[in-house]
Amino acid sequence: MIQLRLSFTLLAGLMLFSSVEAGSLEQRLQKVERQMSRLSALMLEVQELRADLQQNFGAVEEMVHQQQQLKKQQSSQYLDLEARIRKLESTRKQRTVPTEVARPVARQGQSSEYETYNKAFALVRANKSKEALVALNKLVKKYPNGEYAGDAWYWMGRLYTVTSDKKQAKRAFAQAKTILGRTVKRSPGTPQAERAAAKLKKIP
Repeated sequence: MIQLRLSFTLLAGLMLFSSVEAGSLEQRLQKVERQMSRLSALMLEVQELRADLQQNFGAVEEMVHQQQQLKKQQSSQYLDLEARIRKLESTRKQRTVPTEVARPVARQGQSSEYETYNKAFALVRANKSKEALVALNKLVKKYPNGEYAGDAWYWMGRLYTVTSDKKQAKRAFAQAKTILGRTVKRSPGTPQAERAAAKLKKIP
């Protein structure tokens, strides 16, 4: 009798354990299914974000390209304007040569400086940065207080900026500010002063 009760007790325990195990397994499966569902939703969100990022990157690259093209166009227009101004100034100087006959040495020096600057500036327009920098450096060494010294330092600053030499660019722009500022104060209202003032506004 005791053995029969013991058997019934063991059987009932096994049935209860099996029921608990079945319930626990079903709960686990449901939990896994919920996690899989969340994971799928997250994957979809990631894919959507990736597509948005690719689209945004494409738009940014296009904007950068357009900005670079605009800068090149503006630089080209500015160089053309600079060349025209210098040509007009050269014509004006040639017309006033008779009044300067008493100072032939100074006129000859100015002409030589102008020719040197012209050759250097031609290299700038041709996008030959290294050759232009060499020519401009020679000019400021030969004519440190010349009429085109400020212009030369200004273009050196621009060229050093393009070549990512920030230290030299900062030094060149500082020299340009000093010389161009002196020109504006010394000769107000003249074409040289106006040109110097325009360059000062462009110096970062």
